Amino acid sequence: MPALLLGLALTAYLLFEPFHDQILAELHIGFFAVNIITIGFLVKYNQNRPLFFVLTLVLCHISINYFKHLHGVIYYTSPDYLNLTFLAASGFLFFYFLPNRPLSSKDTINFLIIIAAAMTLAELLNRHGISLDYSLFDYMPHGLQMTGFILFTLFIIIQLFHSSIKDEILTTTLLFATINIMLGFYFSNEPSAQTAFFLNASLTICYGTIRSIRYDIRKDVVTGLDNGNSFLKAAEKFPLKYGLGIICIDDYKHLAQIFKKSGINELAVMITQKIRQSEPEALLYRYRVDEFIIVFPQAEKGTSFERVDNIRRNIAAAEFILSGRKKPLKLTVSCSVADKKRSDANVLEVFYRAGNILQKTYKFTQNVTSKA
Repeated sequence: MPALLLGLALTAYLLFEPFHDQILAELHIGFFAVNIITIGFLVKYNQNRPLFFVLTLVLCHISINYFKHLHGVIYYTSPDYLNLTFLAASGFLFFYFLPNRPLSSKDTINFLIIIAAAMTLAELLNRHGISLDYSLFDYMPHGLQMTGFILFTLFIIIQLFHSSIKDEILTTTLLFATINIMLGFYFSNEPSAQTAFFLNASLTICYGTIRSIRYDIRKDVVTGLDNGNSFLKAAEKFPLKYGLGIICIDDYKHLAQIFKKSGINELAVMITQKIRQSEPEALLYRYRVDEFIIVFPQAEKGTSFERVDNIRRNIAAAEFILSGRKKPLKLTVSCSVADKKRSDANVLEVFYRAGNILQKTYKFTQNVTSKA
């Protein structure tokens, strides 16, 4: 979809530019409306990474139009604008790699301070007529000079390489948004093109944000498994006969302290692969960071215990090698199983029975499978 939006923006620019004044005014209104909607979603779902991208985008659009009004047709040679392109390109790369954390975290305040500091720096440079553009060539007759062009191109190449390795909805979205922003700067001497590409960047971020939030609601972003929300929703469609197992990673907190976030995520992925290898047809969910739920539809009574215990033994027998480490790691899991009974009103009762027996067993021992 981001690629399609970019193609539509390029087509509109090539075929219909310059836009009629009324259309241009409507595009301006659309730009701010889309960004307000996006900010609303980000505030509601407590995410900060795309929010700073949106705020920087809005500041750039307003600043460019202000510099046009202040300096006229030669705005792109002014220190104001040249400093904006340098700081904007650097800012978009910085926020691209920003971890997506809750708005209530201390990082949000720190990054707002960084934005304010960048604006203050730009104001001081502009006041003294200092430009961060160090081009060896004469000014080019478009809105992006050599330093800004090189920076944006370099940063897009970095983002392209990163997004090809880390295939996430948000990283791909922000890559295409940066391409649109670069085109908006490049053609900023044409009001229709600037507005079209900046609006398209806003639409791209809005689409990617909504899609990413919807994905996070139903999926575990580390393993790609359905999460606890999906489990509760799918439970309504479970058959009358099934077995349910809980697989808990032993000493998870201790492992997380040793291997940090990247290492524990890698372990979670490898454990998921081991479970899938043992039971490719079962329904698997990552209910919590240290806990998986596995469901065996139409399982005969008593068979679920053997299947879950087989998973436990396969994980205990395996050796896990993390990236950058040569020494293999041994892990264990503790499991519990409960079969659906006629007296169970819903899947939660089955889940609670399995969870209760797991908690009782876990107080005394690990690396075992218990049956409720």
